Amino acid sequence: MNTTLGEMKKKILRLLGDEITESEDYGVPITGAAYDADLLLDSVHAALSAIAIRVWKPNSADIEGNATEVDAPGDFIEVDGVYDNTTGTFMPKFALTASKTKLVGIETNAWIVSPYGNITFVNALTSKGAKLYYSATWEVPVLDNDALEPPQLACTAIALYATSYCLMNQATQQATLAAFKSKVDSGNPMDIPAQMMSDFFMKRFENELSRVPMQDKGMTTR
Repeated sequence: MNTTLGEMKKKILRLLGDEITESEDYGVPITGAAYDADLLLDSVHAALSAIAIRVWKPNSADIEGNATEVDAPGDFIEVDGVYDNTTGTFMPKFALTASKTKLVGIETNAWIVSPYGNITFVNALTSKGAKLYYSATWEVPVLDNDALEPPQLACTAIALYATSYCLMNQATQQATLAAFKSKVDSGNPMDIPAQMMSDFFMKRFENELSRVPMQDKGMTTR
């Protein structure tokens, strides 16, 4: 069973050493004493984006026939492959090279992402269309009972990144107060404890994420 947003928020609050406030009223989000519900939600969303560099969501989409250019899906990160329904093969990627005067080695069709978010074909697709396989971002949860899509193996990395994200907010507040410190105050005026802790958790996140096996390209859940 996947971890829910509410369960992840509790993990983050425990790492932050904050008090967990859980209402009995339906729909009221879990929050902390020092870190509010909106910041916790932002931190989880940011963490889901951060892990996608190594743990992405494999996805696919159908491309209608006769297309010469299509908009990439909203969750698009990178093309894994484009399957031509007519030839029964994967199309090659066309590389833009300034010195090329013709499409060398391309007998039927090829694709290129240009500009970002648009997939352009050298020749129009046939009426049978094509199938796009791509790396996607994870769906972001909204309610505390929403399940997180990434595998359980990535949950620790999500919690560590989100904790670092929350501490950045506290670091900003501490940096504002640091400007008013005098020499008699303890420590260097530029010392920001929350920033140092944020950096600490970010390093732990990077170490944890490196432990997660890299996924294979071209895989799909559909």
